[in-house]
Amino acid sequence: MLGFSKITTPFRLFYRMTSTLSKPTSLIIEQTNPLESNKNAIYSITTGTTSFHEFILNYPRGAYTGMRTLERNAIVEFDAHVKRLTNSLALLKWDHKDDHINQAMASFKDPIELKGKLVPLLKKGLESFYEQINTEHETKVSVMIAYSFQEQKPRFAAHFTRLDPILQDRVKVRLEHRSRSTPEIKDSRWVRERADLEENKPKDVNEIVLVDSEDRIYEGMASNFLAVRRDEYGQPVVMCAGLKHVLLGTILRLLVDICEKHHITIDWNFPRLQDAREGKWEGCFITSTSRLLLPVETIYCSPNEKIEFKEHSEIIEFLRQQIMQELASTAYKIL
Repeated sequence: MLGFSKITTPFRLFYRMTSTLSKPTSLIIEQTNPLESNKNAIYSITTGTTSFHEFILNYPRGAYTGMRTLERNAIVEFDAHVKRLTNSLALLKWDHKDDHINQAMASFKDPIELKGKLVPLLKKGLESFYEQINTEHETKVSVMIAYSFQEQKPRFAAHFTRLDPILQDRVKVRLEHRSRSTPEIKDSRWVRERADLEENKPKDVNEIVLVDSEDRIYEGMASNFLAVRRDEYGQPVVMCAGLKHVLLGTILRLLVDICEKHHITIDWNFPRLQDAREGKWEGCFITSTSRLLLPVETIYCSPNEKIEFKEHSEIIEFLRQQIMQELASTAYKIL
């Protein structure tokens, strides 16, 4: 059974929905008049048990990004997320060509205007999430900006849920021969396309990593993939697929800055599975907003083949610690 409560303020009208059947774990906030400025914004707020994937797939195709809080009141790499959203919207090819669509989406493609809309939405969303779903953990925040051809208007919403503590152990990943059609765009269509991989992912596997027929490794379904080798002088080299093939994640962006600061070379060429088989890698890892940096212990290449990294990599552990230390410098305070 669902219950509703309605709250009116001078500028906003909120609807809260709570379930008496199960304890809510997520909150969704949407600006129902998305073309209005934040002063005149009307938000609807619902609580429930909606997962990230359900949230994204409940909306028409659009651009999305996944954020994380720091100290529960700030968003890590906030400006990078704003840029990701505006860039993705600018690159999206809509199914219909209509000047009305471009006009309606214009404010969401402008970083300054989008930030002006997004900050108040996130502020109200976080306040409501902490008020209604009491948690001491950090929060995962997913933002969705789409265009509804049925309603003839943009859709602008955010999803809030508890972020599990960062894993301290190394993880297992599984390879899948598949690639993204538009890796440079954070397109919600990709969430739909990878749904079968998510559903069939073994419980002990943290991420599915994409590889092509030449055994070139691209990225994870929701992460970047990197490997470490040593050059002829014994210096570490971090390898990652080139940015025309994969999306520059916000944590990868931070990692690039750290590598530059500490004079660690980044090789923007595909990590090759054969090199891992031959023991040429010191190790490998994945990066993402929710995971930060996770070293990989095992790569499941096929049902009959796996590659294990039995030794911890000092350089990967160093980069992991640097990521943790640098988070605060990139955070934008919302509350």
